Amino acid sequence: EEGDYLGEQFMQWFLKEQVEEVASMTTLLTIADRAGANLFDLEDFVSREMSTVGDTTGAPNAAGGTI
Repeated sequence: EEGDYLGEQFMQWFLKEQVEEVASMTTLLTIADRAGANLFDLEDFVSREMSTVGDTTGAPNAAGGTI
């Protein structure tokens, strides 16, 4: 719809998040392939590189507060 700036902003945010998630999963699959049967290496990578401290998605807060 023309002039739907809120919808356009949401779509830009959503697509950015999808690209980030695909990149993260591609990286994780690559590391899993390289680790082979050594799951400790995979666990070490996940704890070191993929853990986040807070909500960094940039998404707006849920209506009505925390769910």
